[in-house]
Amino acid sequence: MDFKKILILLVAFIALQPIIDVLTAASIFIVETSLTAGVLLRAAYMLAIIALLLWTAVRSKMSRIFVAYLAGLALLLVVNVAVSLQFKEPYYLFQELKFFNKVIYFHIVLLGLLIAYRGLKVRGVDIASITTKYFRWSGLIIGIVFVVAIITGTSLTNYSYRKIGFTGWFYAGNEIGAIMAVVLPILALYAIRHTDSWKKPWAWAPFVLLAFGMLLLGTKVGYGGVLIVLLSVLIGSLIMRYLMRQHTDEVRANLKISAVLTALLLVVTPVTPVFSNVFVHINSLGIDFGGDEQTEGEEEPQEGEEGFEEEPEITGEQVQNLVFSSREKYEAVMREDFLSSPLPQQLFGLGFAGNYEEPEPGKELSMIEMDFHDWFYSFGWIGFIYLILPLVWYAGKYVVHFVKNIRTKFTYFYILYGVAFLLGIGISYTAGHVLTAPAVSIYLAAVLAMLTVHEGLLEGSE
Repeated sequence: MDFKKILILLVAFIALQPIIDVLTAASIFIVETSLTAGVLLRAAYMLAIIALLLWTAVRSKMSRIFVAYLAGLALLLVVNVAVSLQFKEPYYLFQELKFFNKVIYFHIVLLGLLIAYRGLKVRGVDIASITTKYFRWSGLIIGIVFVVAIITGTSLTNYSYRKIGFTGWFYAGNEIGAIMAVVLPILALYAIRHTDSWKKPWAWAPFVLLAFGMLLLGTKVGYGGVLIVLLSVLIGSLIMRYLMRQHTDEVRANLKISAVLTALLLVVTPVTPVFSNVFVHINSLGIDFGGDEQTEGEEEPQEGEEGFEEEPEITGEQVQNLVFSSREKYEAVMREDFLSSPLPQQLFGLGFAGNYEEPEPGKELSMIEMDFHDWFYSFGWIGFIYLILPLVWYAGKYVVHFVKNIRTKFTYFYILYGVAFLLGIGISYTAGHVLTAPAVSIYLAAVLAMLTVHEGLLEGSE
């Protein structure tokens, strides 16, 4: 097998993610093992990426820089373990290392795909097209799995109490929701490129299929992802049509289709699981928008009269809880723990789950589930800066490049790949399970790596 085919296979691995996730759920529920197909296959992929970096480092300066960065990251993890061994009691090494593996997965895959995409680009491969193709296959598989699971009544549920939601045959609702949100804009891009008449919207079928699955999740991430992508296409089309004077069949057709789909989403919102779930959450916070029903002809009590009830006042804390689903409470506890910890821990981190105590029987240690916060408290000031450096560097270079060339770059391709990346970052900040979840971070790494190389922003990528 020649080197070009190997590089293509490393990118094509993206299309296999939904199959791996279904096998993971089967491993957990049928085989009842924690050593799942997902763990094994993604570990093998990570080793293949490391092998690529080491192989190309012989003749590539950029690969050598990336290998040096990963060596530095390994050193920081060693220091983190050493500091935790000194200050944490008890200390569960296996759980700490398991968490470290989830965090560094994004960095290894991002750096490896930067090299893989550069290798493909210099060999004449259209890296944008193959990435779109593999994302499309991934999204299509997810959508089909959801529909089949619902039709057959075999879907897993996303919630165990009061709230409504389904995850198809996927185990982790938060992770599959984040994956669908990142993939959905790319399905919209595929639909746009294959639609030149609003009377022939068939190419939008995969998008609608995946969006349907996202609504079934019953999460704010699922609903918000669909709404953001549709508004991105709608607003982008309006700008192209009326400000940039692009009166093409593509723009006209997709403007109409996105407007219809957005309107349809708003119409069905009251019957979506997330609508019901939000009110369940609001009631759990003690907020009551209802009141006693009035008898016909009876006047509503006025202020100061008996029976008058003031409109419920919603506090800032309740709004935060509604948005972050109690994650802000865990963050406050972790922040207090961090600020009261010794200086070495503030510099190099508290490790997994902070300075924990032995958990109660049947309970597990948990994180805040807001990725950037988890990075900061787990790895400290030095570790956090080191971890976030590649993300900020390459995302920052791309944003500057896009802004400088916005007149030529304001196309569906750049809009929707940008939305995919921003959704991933936004979810990682608010709901987590992106930068600390290998099943999700591979998608975000692929988007950033492809855009960087596609625009010639990787040193030596031309």
